[in-house]
Amino acid sequence: MNRFLFAVTALLSAVPLAGETSATEKSSSSPTPTPRGQRRLLYVSDPSSIASNLFPDPVHAEDLRRWVDMLADSGIDTFNQEVYNQCWTNYWRSKRFEYDPRPQHRRFLPLLEKGTQPLAILIDQSHKRGLTFIAGFRMNDNHGGISQFVRTHPEWVLREFPEGELYKASKPLDFTFAGPRDYVHDVIAEVVSRFDVDGIELCFRDHAYFPVKKGRAKAHLMTDLVRRIRATLDEAGKAKKKKLLLGARVFSTLEECQDLGLDVPSWITKGLIDYLCPQDVMFADFNAPYAEFARLTRRSPCMLYPALLPWTSARARNRLDQIPLSPASCRALAHTFYNAGADGLSVYNHFTTMWHAPFYPQALRCLRSLRDPARVAAGERHYLFDPTWGGLTYFGLDRASTGAVRANRIVLERAGNKTQGDYPFWLFEDLRQGQSATLLFRGFNLSNTDELRVTLNGKAIPAQAVRLIGRGLSEQGRIDFRKGGEPKFSTRWFELGPSLLVWGQNKLSVALKQGDPKASGPIVIDEVEVFVQP
Repeated sequence: MNRFLFAVTALLSAVPLAGETSATEKSSSSPTPTPRGQRRLLYVSDPSSIASNLFPDPVHAEDLRRWVDMLADSGIDTFNQEVYNQCWTNYWRSKRFEYDPRPQHRRFLPLLEKGTQPLAILIDQSHKRGLTFIAGFRMNDNHGGISQFVRTHPEWVLREFPEGELYKASKPLDFTFAGPRDYVHDVIAEVVSRFDVDGIELCFRDHAYFPVKKGRAKAHLMTDLVRRIRATLDEAGKAKKKKLLLGARVFSTLEECQDLGLDVPSWITKGLIDYLCPQDVMFADFNAPYAEFARLTRRSPCMLYPALLPWTSARARNRLDQIPLSPASCRALAHTFYNAGADGLSVYNHFTTMWHAPFYPQALRCLRSLRDPARVAAGERHYLFDPTWGGLTYFGLDRASTGAVRANRIVLERAGNKTQGDYPFWLFEDLRQGQSATLLFRGFNLSNTDELRVTLNGKAIPAQAVRLIGRGLSEQGRIDFRKGGEPKFSTRWFELGPSLLVWGQNKLSVALKQGDPKASGPIVIDEVEVFVQP
């Protein structure tokens, strides 16, 4: 290790990481976020959404430039246009690789037939506006479209999956074989050689890369591919006289990554990637352990940009007619990111709610304030903790595509021994600065006359301080949110004081002290919200 790298590593190692300081160890002020580098906002444009919902048919060069201007005017400093998915190229055409045949990508054909690559226009305008341009690659994405490459090589298609209907809706490739790995590498190599990109992002948000339960044993194969891509970028960077970035978008816990064959710790410690973006596949997760990623990245030059997505759960998405997160909730999530040790954030699937006002470009403008941790901390924050994949059976009950259960809840039985439960949640708030705050939780099948004992981080909340708003009882206790309708529940809430919270992971505990004799069925508490007003 050279002297400079050693000094940088030592300096970063000395930075206190979120979650490593308990309430009793804190000094007179809470830790101040210390994001590194100059990049704060990375916007990811998937292969089809902007093409389908923003661009006209046919697309002209000025449409592409106007799109980049929208992003630059909204405070975005890094633009990732995904240019490859399902073994198809997007926004560019090649003699070696198949172009995406779907209707939304045919609107680029007039430009392509004139010899103009839309990707080149996006890159040129990004550089004119001072944006870093990243070409994104969906590593094993398949939304049901079958490319010629997949048809030609059925022997390379993964065939074994756990129970769950959505596993059967696609044909991802098995990276055990050299063929899929070579193909992805060669597409990346062509993009890097033909276009003036500033980097490449590898998007790992797919059902699988290796056969079921073989990910950890075969992780070295994916690491070899990442290492090979790193070498290709380094070689191209020397010729272009600039460093080409390599980023990775991965699942929201290290355990899930490693289960699927993504050895993220090795990628970081071996210097293979320049930035990392942990996220759930579909939802903004306020309760993911982002600090565990920061403990790795902060001891390396690798930057950390967790993802902001438009909804917190399948339930919230359906119940609220897909209305995206409010500005207060975006601030709350960004506040969590920065204080967990992130260097900025990435914006993913933001465009999937383009039919809700305010529309683009105004809907992009609220992102600018998320660049500054101090500005984030100065605004109202609304934290949402709910069962991300709760009630869904797409990949098994309550499970994400990784197999991980995503349904944090407390279940209190009216008849039985399970009358107490804990709900852990991450919160980086220091109320000694004069903020007011409230915590609420919803109990489905909870009667207004059920008596509860509530504690937060081991401190009892007096019964008279816990207030309620009732919505009555549901006969079933739960409902299927995919079918619409409103649940029936009782909401309990109380004000938060400085002494109740800890910096990092908190624990809400609820016990059924005296049950309503007229009620039946278990009480399920799986929605917790915290409002902070500076």
